[in-house]
Amino acid sequence: MTDVAAIVVAAGQGTRFGSEIPKQFLLLQNRPIIVHALERLQSAAVVRQIVVVVGKEWVPYMGREIAGRFNFDKIIAIVPGGKERQDSVGAGLQALPRAPEIVVVHDAVRPLFSLELLARVLEGCETFDACVPGLPSRDTVKRIDGAQVVETVPRESLRLVQTPQAFCYPSLLRAFEQAGKMNFYSTDEAALVEKFGGRAGWVEGEETNLKITTPRDLKIAEFFLQETQ
Repeated sequence: MTDVAAIVVAAGQGTRFGSEIPKQFLLLQNRPIIVHALERLQSAAVVRQIVVVVGKEWVPYMGREIAGRFNFDKIIAIVPGGKERQDSVGAGLQALPRAPEIVVVHDAVRPLFSLELLARVLEGCETFDACVPGLPSRDTVKRIDGAQVVETVPRESLRLVQTPQAFCYPSLLRAFEQAGKMNFYSTDEAALVEKFGGRAGWVEGEETNLKITTPRDLKIAEFFLQETQ
């Protein structure tokens, strides 16, 4: 069985949500959003170790109220995140006590991904250095410059990328090392692998795998959960 480690990124402060606490700790059907994501990773037999990256001031809370209360025994470390997402994922990589074959990076505020989706991105790493889930754009995409439309971008070749994203561990580690030397930052880890010579593949994402960013997103997630019960 493939040895997989998961890094759950939960260091955001949720300023766009307008909450007093980070949105990953808000309740979704009476349990914190992050718990739903962790339960899925905990239940995946292939995932052997989980590292959770949170804001520095939330490390004790994460250990006491989430890892301890919900008995997530696959969590092997809870570490403080950095200024940027890339810094937080890097801290998660450094916290791994042993090198896995594959690393999965997942946003704590995407609580509804399926184990089937996880299996598909892991399978993608048999061919590529990285594999991401993506959805086609339903809307026409325009490139703009200020108030002017510059061009219409063919949407057939575009995908809206989600997590979990899977990576061959050596490729991801090498990309982070190179990015550190060049002080290069990107918005997701797959872009780092691509930047430094790795090959990334994609699989079909899931409409229900939404990222909870606003109160409206939380209501939609509630609806999706009710539909599956």
